[in-house]
Amino acid sequence: MNAIAAWWERMCQTHSAWEIELAITAIVQLIGFWIPCTLYLLIDLLFPAFSKSHKIQPDPRRQPTLKQIKTCVRHATVVAFGDIAVQVFFGYITDFRPIFAITASLPSPREFARHWIFAHLVREVLAYYIHRVFHHPRLYTRFHKKHHSFTAPIAFAAFYTTVTEHFFADVIPIVLPPALVSYYYEPIHILSFMSFLLSILLVGTAEHSGYDFAQPPVAKTHDLHHEKFTVNYGTLHFMDWVHGTNIDGWNWSLQLIKKVEILKVKTGGTMK
Repeated sequence: MNAIAAWWERMCQTHSAWEIELAITAIVQLIGFWIPCTLYLLIDLLFPAFSKSHKIQPDPRRQPTLKQIKTCVRHATVVAFGDIAVQVFFGYITDFRPIFAITASLPSPREFARHWIFAHLVREVLAYYIHRVFHHPRLYTRFHKKHHSFTAPIAFAAFYTTVTEHFFADVIPIVLPPALVSYYYEPIHILSFMSFLLSILLVGTAEHSGYDFAQPPVAKTHDLHHEKFTVNYGTLHFMDWVHGTNIDGWNWSLQLIKKVEILKVKTGGTMK
């Protein structure tokens, strides 16, 4: 920890706050997205037998073609570099002021945990409702169908989205709540936010990888969302639990009606 603190202090002394924010964003994107996506893809291409035996959806008819994979990688590249370009532009129009706190001292464990948990909880709520909105018939075809073109997803498909969807479903839930708290309430350290972002990227690549190994428990449920469309909209899934979308084909209102009907049968139809 002392070595990390010394390295961080040296970084703060030799670079501007905005340069540090931009550099860490690029490093987190590399570690959280590019490296794992590339490793998953190499397994697909170099070890097809192993890949097939560990796919959640092993049916080859559901797997993307090489042409689709190339298209997905190109699009993900544009989206990823677009994020960096937007950050540079935002820095330009704000006189290169960083969004998050960049100080020579590291965040305390309590501060780190508080901001990390807050960011995850708020992101889950926002992402769940925004995701469901994009499944509305009037919006789905125009904004979200592109992402669902991979019914058996690959890791790079995490960024295979329209610009509109990426901004509202990815950028806003991840960046806006911590940024607002940092600006209006209390500073959130850049390392706290970047650790949160890194965890989001790692889970995102895992849950789109299509593999049954080295995945968090959420991975299979999101793979099921790509297969079935109307279940498992969230990542942490407590919002899915609240709204009854956390089980394959489960509909809260229909299940409630069924339970009432069963109780009526058991009570001889005397329920009032």
